[in-house]
Amino acid sequence: MQLFDRFSLGPAAEIAGARPLGNGALVVQARAARAGNVQVYRGDEVARPDLTEVRIYRDPEEIFRAESLRSFGHKPVTLDHPPEAVTPRTWRGVARGHVGDEVVRDGAFVRIPMLLADSAAIAAVQAGRREVSVGYTCDLDWTPGATPDGSPYDARQTRVVVDHVAIVAQGRAGPECRIGDADLGRRLADAELRAEAAEARAQTAETALAQRDGEVAALRARVPDEAALDALAAERGALVVQARRILGDAFDPAGLTPEAIRRAAVARALGEAEAAAMGGATIEGAFRVIAAGSRPVADPLRDALRTRAADTPTPEAAHAAMVETLRNAWKPAGAR
Repeated sequence: MQLFDRFSLGPAAEIAGARPLGNGALVVQARAARAGNVQVYRGDEVARPDLTEVRIYRDPEEIFRAESLRSFGHKPVTLDHPPEAVTPRTWRGVARGHVGDEVVRDGAFVRIPMLLADSAAIAAVQAGRREVSVGYTCDLDWTPGATPDGSPYDARQTRVVVDHVAIVAQGRAGPECRIGDADLGRRLADAELRAEAAEARAQTAETALAQRDGEVAALRARVPDEAALDALAAERGALVVQARRILGDAFDPAGLTPEAIRRAAVARALGEAEAAAMGGATIEGAFRVIAAGSRPVADPLRDALRTRAADTPTPEAAHAAMVETLRNAWKPAGAR
């Protein structure tokens, strides 16, 4: 059975060696854990309601294991035990300082440095609250045995991982604080991570939906109404009819823009080289002239675009002459 363990690793340890800092914070040294002893618990405290009591051995090899000692470093210091494991979500509300990384073995105890940075925690220590209690997770090995001095036990702690160090009135938080195996802590942490991941996914999905709504609104604004669509369709239909008079009934305008259709017709009438040299506006004007008349106008039009009178002094005059030619090219001879 998986339970979360957050009671003291050993008897109450008194805080000593307090050293105030210039900013008002307080640095203290504390014995935080004891090893080599047997602690008696009720069976229901350790998920064994079938047992009246359970004797648990704190094996020094586990308490002083390098990984267990390192797990003390940089963990939050709290004022009394928080109701749940300390995580980034809960840290701001419960942390009153932190443990340093100079965690050492002190005989049968673990000694830790603590920085108290909260005025309420400092006041509590100065008023006499001098005991610490470690919140942690561990596994229980239910293989019975006996300690080196012959004391019998029902289980032994393994895989100790510290969560926080609490400043308390008494070393043990009481029977409401359960002991169990470390899987509980891992499951709680996994559950919290899953919840945070689900929240992040939901926020991402909400953001993506909002972006999609914006894209749809923008696209709708760009789509013309039915009347405009009808007008565009009619305009393109008339353009295709005009183009086929020049290019032939086999001409397929599929996929071509209106300018491409006009350019194809002008190229047929005046030649590829002439059409290639024309800009969009020139193509449109040439197409109107070609579509309004018959094929014979192509030669005068080509001549007007290709040459300039020798006596034309300026480009403006040349342009005016070309316009006049285009205006009268369709008239019968002698009618000008």
